[in-house]
Amino acid sequence: MKSIKKILVASGTVVALAAVAVSFQNCAPGASEDGASNTVAADGYSGDIYYPSSGSPIVLTAGQNITLKISKPANLSDLSSYYWVIYDTSVTAAYIGTITQSGSYFYVSLQVKSDLSSQKDLRIYLYNPTTKSYLDGNGVKISLRPSVSNPYSSDYVTEVCSLKQNSAPTFSLNKAAASSSALYIFDNGAGVGNTSCSIGGVAYNCLAPSSWPSNWTSSTFTVQAYNRCGVARTQSF
Repeated sequence: MKSIKKILVASGTVVALAAVAVSFQNCAPGASEDGASNTVAADGYSGDIYYPSSGSPIVLTAGQNITLKISKPANLSDLSSYYWVIYDTSVTAAYIGTITQSGSYFYVSLQVKSDLSSQKDLRIYLYNPTTKSYLDGNGVKISLRPSVSNPYSSDYVTEVCSLKQNSAPTFSLNKAAASSSALYIFDNGAGVGNTSCSIGGVAYNCLAPSSWPSNWTSSTFTVQAYNRCGVARTQSF
């Protein structure tokens, strides 16, 4: 049993996912969400992706930015009521987002942080913010690794940009929080591309809060984030 409580931004509106508890298979606090995938060869799964997945995980590497094309669950043809979410806030630019769908498929874009230092075995879940529940405890297996010889490489960014080209990411900044959890980026359906942060007029890496200056809470903090189609949104806090 796990719980999640995050303040996120969706379509310009702050959404609170509070005290949502749900059971997950193969999932225990403080452990990898699928420890068995540690034994999988570095190239991992290479075929079409189905929800839920079985067998080997989708293996991605540090710094990789990719849009996955996933077959919809057999019992659910419309995913407009769901977000995609992964259960780790520290390893990707966005860990939750709007689902872009087309026919019997949906798309999830993941940008793995370049400073990833250890393997993270996770799953992509489908979360309904209205009912505050997850579709199931299975999801799609992913394994994020600092170095991979042959990561999963089927990138469907062209397809997602034909559907959601103008959907730039949105974000919020909580200056009352620790820097490691202050900036939330919400994927509005076209992924997250380049990001830049200006703190007091000086450029910093948005995705490396340990590099931010000690006075970041009292300074003007400007965030610019592009989607994977080259459309940006800028906001100052």
